[in-house]
Amino acid sequence: MRILIVEDDLDMIDLYKEILKKYGYSVEYVVDGEKAIELYKEAYSKGEKFDCIIMDYRIPVKNGLIVAKEILKIDRKAKIIFATVEGSVEREALRIGAKRFLKKPFDIDSLIHAVRT
Repeated sequence: MRILIVEDDLDMIDLYKEILKKYGYSVEYVVDGEKAIELYKEAYSKGEKFDCIIMDYRIPVKNGLIVAKEILKIDRKAKIIFATVEGSVEREALRIGAKRFLKKPFDIDSLIHAVRT
């Protein structure tokens, strides 16, 4: 399974990579919203789409909600998991099409369950 991390906190990225690779997932990451859209669009056009996207809300250039909307325009079936301290965006994230919402901090089991389901 191929996972895209959209997160600007490098320590969080390292943690995601360590955990997800331990479970056998292939992980790529970007640190801003515009790069996330570009990478997803490029991968999708090549038939190499990501199986799952773990998205923070507060990221540079474009916030996570804007990025999620753009990605869902490219691929309605994109599996987006919001993982953020911003609990106030949960309803909107799910309304626009995110599959799951994890409020930071969360445990490893919650992350793996969200990715698997």
